[in-house]
This record gives sequence, structure tokens and C-alpha cells, in this order.
Amino acid sequence: MNLLLVKEEQMRKRMIRAVVFVSLIIVFFAGWVFAAEPIKIGIVWPLTGPNSAAGHYMVAGAEIGRDKINGEGGVLGRPIKLLIEDGAQDPAISVSAAEKLITLDKIDLFMGAMGSSPTIAVSTTVTRKYGIPHVVETAGAGKVTEEDGKRPNPWLFRISPTNRMEAEGSEKNLQKMGITRAALLLVNTDWGRDVANLFPKVLERIGGKAVMTDFFDLDQSEFLTQLTKIKSSDANGIIVAGHQATIALIMKQYKQLRLTQKVLTLGGGIVPEGLVELAGKDAAEGVYINTFFTPWFPELTKIPQEAKWFVDEYLKRGNPVKGFGECFRGYDGLKAMKAALEIARTTEKEKVREAFAKVDTWGLSGHIKFDNFGQSTPTVYVITVKDGKPAIPEFMK
Repeated sequence: MNLLLVKEEQMRKRMIRAVVFVSLIIVFFAGWVFAAEPIKIGIVWPLTGPNSAAGHYMVAGAEIGRDKINGEGGVLGRPIKLLIEDGAQDPAISVSAAEKLITLDKIDLFMGAMGSSPTIAVSTTVTRKYGIPHVVETAGAGKVTEEDGKRPNPWLFRISPTNRMEAEGSEKNLQKMGITRAALLLVNTDWGRDVANLFPKVLERIGGKAVMTDFFDLDQSEFLTQLTKIKSSDANGIIVAGHQATIALIMKQYKQLRLTQKVLTLGGGIVPEGLVELAGKDAAEGVYINTFFTPWFPELTKIPQEAKWFVDEYLKRGNPVKGFGECFRGYDGLKAMKAALEIARTTEKEKVREAFAKVDTWGLSGHIKFDNFGQSTPTVYVITVKDGKPAIPEFMK
């Protein structure tokens, strides 16, 4: 009996020594990784201004991506460090912020600047000039990646869909939504102006037409005049390009005027919960939403387990559900960067740029694989608001 106790005690001590040894190894390697010089990723997003909420949602997603990467040992044995500047979704402010990150903070890669106009400004005057790998997480205008058959910036790689991709993705669904004669109500930016050129052609191809096109400013809050014009037209649908807070105002005033046209929102940044919270359940009911990530239905993605984990982590950190339309962008941007760095096996900028052309992975928003213009092929989904909640339209089932 005593011999048995002695053996058990010896075994217990050996187990303790093994656990201590493994723990020391983990601590050693963790300390080694995070004593290394960080890989600096500079980001310019709107943290103030009319669309600041979207910027903060994307920061939340990027922080989840950073923490996941660092928790797995970093990249190339080095931690990721995010340096985030406010671009206020203003081209001039975004350019200044990007220049500061590159020249003073000495970043290794850049992401931004949310929206076509700020992104084009930064791309043409900053990242191309300094030769910085530039991931675009949110911009729809085609000329971000291709203009007159040429690539404006060989350092730029876009993970969000172009307006053309979204328009063509919508083409097969417009008739099913009951939208053939559409009024286009669009934000007056490169994004909105690009949509104004593309969607009339899509409508013509399905035998419909664009009844009218009207623009609004980023900070506009009164839409009654424009909606009254739509009400008196023969439009049976409204296609809206704008950000969530603006769309909510439009839908409130839509409801006030008792409009009945079907509504489709573009850009992927709108979510049912956001519209319901900001516009009210009745005003949001029945709106169709183009989206690039379906957090409510992770099984629709190619990486359902990772999508569910991301949603759970995002909510666990106390972030609002209405941010689901934007948060995934920052996460996917870091995923693309990690893939390129691992292929390059260095942060040397030219080699990282070359590595982006070889990236082939799946993000929350679809396939991250770049063509010769630096454009990936994200997925375009359509959902709707039913009884105040996200739903897959019947014609999509």
C-alpha cells in the first residue's frame, strides 16, 4: 500500500514538472514573439462626422482580427499593431492622415479610407506615391481598381465588391422584388455617381427603366421634397445608395409620406436591426438589403464556423448588432494582409505587393483572390426585414 502511494506521488510530481515545463515554453515563446518589432498596419476610417458609426464598427472588427492573429502567435513571429487615424470620410483629411501614417509612423501596410472618394484620393496621391500595400475594405466605384482598362495603383487590393458587381448581382432579383421602374436616390459621391451610371443599364436589360435619378449630400437630413417627386412618378421601386443613418432617415420620411414603392438599399452596410432601431419597425418592414456578410445566417458563408465565432466574439465584446453591416470589413482586411505576409515571408513592401497577387483564401464576405486589377470577388446576398427581423426573401430560398 505504501509502495503504491509512493508511486502515485512520484507520478503526480512528474505531471506537475511537465505542466510547469510546457507553461515555461509557452511563456518563453509568447514573450519572444511579442518582444519582436510589431508589424504596423495603418488605417484611415471615419471616426467623426456623418458616418463615424460605421468607422467604429470596422475598428471593432479589425481589433477582433488583430487579437486572433496575435493570440495565434502573430505573423512571421511578430505581433500586429493597428495605428488608426480619423479620415472623417473626407478626401483631404484622409490624405493627410494616410501621409502621416506612412511618413511619421512608418507603417508596413495600409487599409482605408472607407468610401470611394476618400479611397481614390489616398490611392492616387499617397499609397501609389510611397509604394505602400493598400487594402481597400469599402469602396464601390469601378475606377478604384480599373480606369480606361488600366490599373490606377498597382499597390492597391480591394476586398469589397465594385458597384458593377453589385448591380449585376442585383439584376436577377429586381423583378422578383417587384422593382422594374426605379427611382434612384443616391449619395453624391463617387460611389453614388457610379451607381447612377450602372443601374439604369441593369434595369434596361430586364425590360425596365430608371424613372428618375436624384442625389443627396452626405450630411443631408431632409428628403421629403425628393420623396414627394418619387411618389408622384410612376416608379414601382426605389434604389437607395447611402449609409445606415441616412437610409433610416429616408425610410422615416418614406413612411410619413405613405409611399408604397419597394425599396432596395445598396452598399452592404445596412442591417435590419439598424434600420429597425433608427427608423422604427414599421418604416423598416419589407425593405430589401444588399449585403456582403450574413451574420444571421452563417451557414451561407464558405466558412460557417469562423463566421459564427466572429459574430459571437463581436457581441461578447459589447458591440451593437446594428454594426454587423460594417464590422466584417476590418476583419477581412486583416485576413487578406496576414495571408499576403505569410506568402511573402517578409514585410519588404515590394515582396508583399507581389504576394497579394497569390492570396487565395475565404473571408466573411467571400473569396479573397485578386485579379490582374487587384479586385477580389466577394459575395452579394439579398435579405429583407420581416416582422422587424432579418429574413431570407422567399425568392432566394
